[in-house]
Amino acid sequence: MVIILVYITIASAIGTAFYFLFRAKPNCTDGKKNQGEENIDCGGPCPKCEILPQIENLVVSEKNIIQAGASKYDALVKIQNPNSLFGAANFEYSFDFFDENGQLIGKKEGASFALPAETKYIFAFNTTEEKEPQRLDFRIKTVKWQKFLEYEEPDIPVFQKEFDLISSGSGFAELKAKIRNRSNYNFKRITTRAVLRDLQGKPVAVNETNNNDVTTNEEREIIFRWNDPFSKDIDVQRIEVDAEVNVFDDENFMRKYGSPDQYESYDINGR
Repeated sequence: MVIILVYITIASAIGTAFYFLFRAKPNCTDGKKNQGEENIDCGGPCPKCEILPQIENLVVSEKNIIQAGASKYDALVKIQNPNSLFGAANFEYSFDFFDENGQLIGKKEGASFALPAETKYIFAFNTTEEKEPQRLDFRIKTVKWQKFLEYEEPDIPVFQKEFDLISSGSGFAELKAKIRNRSNYNFKRITTRAVLRDLQGKPVAVNETNNNDVTTNEEREIIFRWNDPFSKDIDVQRIEVDAEVNVFDDENFMRKYGSPDQYESYDINGR
C-alpha cells in the first residue's frame, strides 16, 4: 500500500510539473480575464477597453394617418436622430394600425436608416382596410449604429416647388420641384419625399420618388403625382420636399467618400 501511495505521489508531481511547464501563458486573446486585465482581453497590459458610447434613441415626433382613396390609407412618421456623431445604418420598423376598439387591423413593415442629427419622414403607402384606422403606432426594432469618424453631409437643396391640380388627362394632382447635387460626389440614388399640409399644418398627402445617377452639380426635375382625389377639398398651404442619400450603402456612398474605416459599428436594441 505504501509503495502504491508513493507511485501516486510521484505521478501527481510529474503531472503538475508538466502542466506548469507547458501551459499557455496568459495573453490578450485567450478569452479570459487575467494578468491584471480590466475586462476580458482588454485593459492592463492589453489594449484599452472600449467604452460603449452613450447613444440616444431615435425620437418619433409626428404620426399621422392620411386617407388616400376609397378604403386606402397612407401613414406618415417623422423621426429625429439626436446623435450628432452616430448614424443609424439600419433599423427595422413597423406601422401598426388600430380600430376604434384598439384592435390591430393592419401592419406595414420595412427598414430604413438615419444620418447623424437627421430629421426625416418615413411613409407607408396604400394600406387597405375595411375599417377606418383610428390610431397609429410606430415601432423601431434593433438599430445598427455607426460612429462617423469624419462626415460630410450631402448638399442637395430642393427649390422651385409648384403644386397643381390636373385639369385634363390622367391623375388628380401633381407636384414639380427641382433638386441640385451641390456635393462633390456622384450619387447612384437620391430619394425625395413630399408632404402637403393644409392651413392647420395637418398632412393631407404624401409621396416619394427616387432619382438615379445624379452627378455632381447636376440639376434634376422631380415630379410627384397623385392619381386618386384627396379625401376632401383641401387648400394646400405648405409643401415640404426633402432629399436624402443613403451614405451607408457601399455602392451609393462609401466608394466615393472613403473606406469602412470611417465607421465604428454598434448593434443596440431599439424600443
